[in-house]
Amino acid sequence: MRKDLVSSAILLCIAAFYYLAATGISASTLEDEVGPRGFPAVLAGLLAMVALAIGMRALVTSPAAGAGEKEAEAPWPRALGMLAIGALYIPASTVLGYWLALLLLLVAVMLYEGMKPSWRMAAVALGGASFFWLLFDVVLGVRQPEGLLF
Repeated sequence: MRKDLVSSAILLCIAAFYYLAATGISASTLEDEVGPRGFPAVLAGLLAMVALAIGMRALVTSPAAGAGEKEAEAPWPRALGMLAIGALYIPASTVLGYWLALLLLLVAVMLYEGMKPSWRMAAVALGGASFFWLLFDVVLGVRQPEGLLF
């Protein structure tokens, strides 16, 4: 629990400094609707939400059964596997396009984390890929990679 609270505080500080740095970006005559400050500000807000979620989870969940027990940590090979999945997204997006590559990334992460294939997995992957496509491509106007196939 203590590690999560410390991590939450550190992430909140990083989000605040990132937001301050983003607001310091000067305006340009070439800027679009989002502007040079828009996307970094959204990222800072998302990071702050993640930090708050980690902190709230640490406060809400019950402490470990034994006071002296060590907190469970993910082993390095598992973390490297997650990194490999993320790295494979880049070439997949150049071939398949943003939406389909993101859909496959979400499915791969869920399968890697041990979730059994179900309609919920499909709904989360379809909803997540569609949400991020709408957010970046439609709302923010940030063009996403078009693949060779789609």
